[in-house]
Amino acid sequence: MEDFSRKAITLRSYFLHHIKDPITRALTFTYLLSVSLTILKIIVILPHFSNDTFRIVVFAVVSATAIFLCARAAKGPHLIRRYYHFGLMVYVGYLATSIFLLSKGINISTLQEFYLVIMWSFFGLGIHWGVLYAALTIGMAVVFLVYSNQSITIIDLLPPHIPFWTAIFVIITNFILAIFSLYTYQRAIAKTSAEKTALNKQLNKLLDAKTDFLSTMSHELRTPLNSVIGITNLLIDENKDESQNEDLRNLRFSGESLLVLINDILDFQKMDSHKLEMELIPFNLSDLLEDTCGSLKTKASEKKLYFEVSSDPRLTSFEVIGDPTRLTQILFNLASNAIKFTEVGGIKVSCQLINDEDNQATIHFSVEDTGIGIATDQQTAIFEPFIQASRNISRKFGGTGLGLAIVKHLVNLHGSAIHLKSTQNMGSSFYFDIVYKKYHRNLTLQRPLSTPNSRAISKESLKGLRVLLAEDNQMSILFMKKLFAKWEIEPDTAANGQETIDKLAQHAYDVILMDLHMPVMNGIEATAYIRSLQDPSKSRVHILALTASVSDEIIANIKLLGFDDYLGKPFRPNDLHHKLEKILRNQLS
Repeated sequence: MEDFSRKAITLRSYFLHHIKDPITRALTFTYLLSVSLTILKIIVILPHFSNDTFRIVVFAVVSATAIFLCARAAKGPHLIRRYYHFGLMVYVGYLATSIFLLSKGINISTLQEFYLVIMWSFFGLGIHWGVLYAALTIGMAVVFLVYSNQSITIIDLLPPHIPFWTAIFVIITNFILAIFSLYTYQRAIAKTSAEKTALNKQLNKLLDAKTDFLSTMSHELRTPLNSVIGITNLLIDENKDESQNEDLRNLRFSGESLLVLINDILDFQKMDSHKLEMELIPFNLSDLLEDTCGSLKTKASEKKLYFEVSSDPRLTSFEVIGDPTRLTQILFNLASNAIKFTEVGGIKVSCQLINDEDNQATIHFSVEDTGIGIATDQQTAIFEPFIQASRNISRKFGGTGLGLAIVKHLVNLHGSAIHLKSTQNMGSSFYFDIVYKKYHRNLTLQRPLSTPNSRAISKESLKGLRVLLAEDNQMSILFMKKLFAKWEIEPDTAANGQETIDKLAQHAYDVILMDLHMPVMNGIEATAYIRSLQDPSKSRVHILALTASVSDEIIANIKLLGFDDYLGKPFRPNDLHHKLEKILRNQLS
């Protein structure tokens, strides 16, 4: 029996796996089973009516219709209740015809069919329709008993000593019991469904509240980090004292490590809600690899480890289209882990071009180390959230246990898979391939990987660009002014959205750098107001959102909100320079 039940469940899962709601799946399965058994009954009964052409035609039409509806029900489960209605109406019509027109009367078989109608109506259509169909079938029985003399068939199969009205009482009692049982069951189902709907609404509210909280916390954490990392970059760029620069690079590494940790936590939340999305912008792989590994070299040297970066020289000659932030996150997590778990030897990060075509390139990435390695039985588990290879690893090395889970998810988003080769106490190698589309344009700068200042801030002048900086954080304003001074820009500043509107009314600007979270009037409200202005020279000003928010709704609808572009905090100065350079070029053309 258990084996039969297991096979039935397997068949149900195989045919109805596309139906996610368990109640709808149960309804569909019951419908298919009921119709299938009805067809089987017709096949068994049909030989007894071989001389009755009318019945044969009716049975054939009913069977063909049933098969058609079964196929429709399996593909369109949202229509299953309509099919229940149709089947029940056909069944009730058949019973009425059999009882009244064909004068077959009511017997034990008919009573069973009455019960089936009641059961299917309650189960498939709910309380109200169940009561209606129950009243309809019981009404047919009452009418027959009152106006027909054939009621004797009810007791033909009962022991002779049981009186007629006693038999009627037993039958009615059984039907009442069945109806109230089904009624109670359906009420429980309806109540459970209502509670589930209410809980889902509460859960959605909590998820929205969590998203708002994370967005706010992201802004509050990323905004000061933007200033810390930005000002550190400025000091490194300006300072000639190498010993001080080493301290500054350590400071920058700490800031970037904290940023990676924040990104990991926020990205895990997005993974959990299936909201993590990829950006598609052109970037150079060699530059990205150097930028990613630049700060990690310092960390490795502190542990007296070698840190080799091997990049295919052909990668300097073209750009690819993808998400540089996510790739940086993958490589940074893998290389940081390699440094963390290696005490002797070193790390090698490799990026090789393995397939070069006109419109796409396949890149092989690998991160190898000579560290503690990972036991064979743990090599799958370490990619699960909050899992590390052993309990004492977290105590000895620290970490959240999220890094590799996020790496796996991000690599999967690239259409690839992360692979691992490892031997305990000998080291590990993580590797994956990504296929990128090429970005075709004539590059004005092709920088070799070994260039020492690939992270140096561009000094190319943007003189003449009229900039309004809408920002309420004083440290961010200080950093931005220092950065703009390098590019020969003297920006105006506004502390909130209302001040931004007032400044725009008095002066002409080429671009507004708009922070989204500001007092009095936020950046979204200010942008909406600016876009509604009648003066096209004001309403069409280029607005670049500077946001530390992680709200997917805001990022995805940045254009619909009225912004021309956005840049997430903390940002690389050269990314901002690139965007401002395009704006200046458009103004001059």
